[in-house]
Amino acid sequence: MNNYSIEEILGSVLVKNIKNKLFDSKEIEIIQRPASLIIRLKNEPEDRIFRIIILPPNGFTGNIAGETNPHPEARKAKIEIKGGIRPNKSGFNLLKNCIKYQYYQNRDIKVIGEEPYPNLNEESYKEEIKSSRQKFFVVKENGIGFYHSLVNLSDEWVLLILDKELRLQKLPDLQSKIKDLNEKYQKIISSLHDKIVLYGDAIFDKEPELVKKICNLDADRVIPSLVEMLNLLETGKHEPCTVYALILKIGKDDTKVVNSLREALKNKTAPKYYLEELLKKLS
Repeated sequence: MNNYSIEEILGSVLVKNIKNKLFDSKEIEIIQRPASLIIRLKNEPEDRIFRIIILPPNGFTGNIAGETNPHPEARKAKIEIKGGIRPNKSGFNLLKNCIKYQYYQNRDIKVIGEEPYPNLNEESYKEEIKSSRQKFFVVKENGIGFYHSLVNLSDEWVLLILDKELRLQKLPDLQSKIKDLNEKYQKIISSLHDKIVLYGDAIFDKEPELVKKICNLDADRVIPSLVEMLNLLETGKHEPCTVYALILKIGKDDTKVVNSLREALKNKTAPKYYLEELLKKLS
């Protein structure tokens, strides 16, 4: 196994060339997930985006290797496997059978637990093994790959390119939800929004006191803002899933949350997927 550091990989000629090709000189953001790196434009277009995904040896795109992630924001998405990265080489190392594509064939999957990330347990779950230079759809418009993840089976750092076409998304209008709340509520909810945008699901580790404050506030006044935050753009940090987990946590202790979710589903104020999954768990 090679033991290159993240800094060596990001500083390699290969990664720099791909960044320049995809993003030109525009400002980028590097997101570090539990076992992957994502390089994206700081300000992505609303219709079609490109990202670089770097998987360390035996890395994966989910929170854990045996988990698939939902992608309600994607109309369709394609992955291109470029190959292995070695900082001292100017070309990709061609790898055979290096990426495992884990996916479900449909969207109607029973999700167990507090997050909308299903583990590998349904009949419709499938796996495909891919090699360098292959291009393949990870999300299709018929629902295949709505839940999916990728696992690096090799002991090399592997670079992938994501090409994703987005569904038209409603952007959150948080101010309309907090304008009639008192100063205390406005301050805490605004801070939560900013921290979720900054950290995504890492907020539970980085800001536990803020999470605790939100969960201790009056649900009737907090839930409308959280539902609105389900419309946050997914940048690779699982922002909507983070809000989902907070609503679920609050809803388990307050049955009135269900009524707010039903109203939101009726009025289409947030993505249908998250609202339906929350209602399944809380009703």
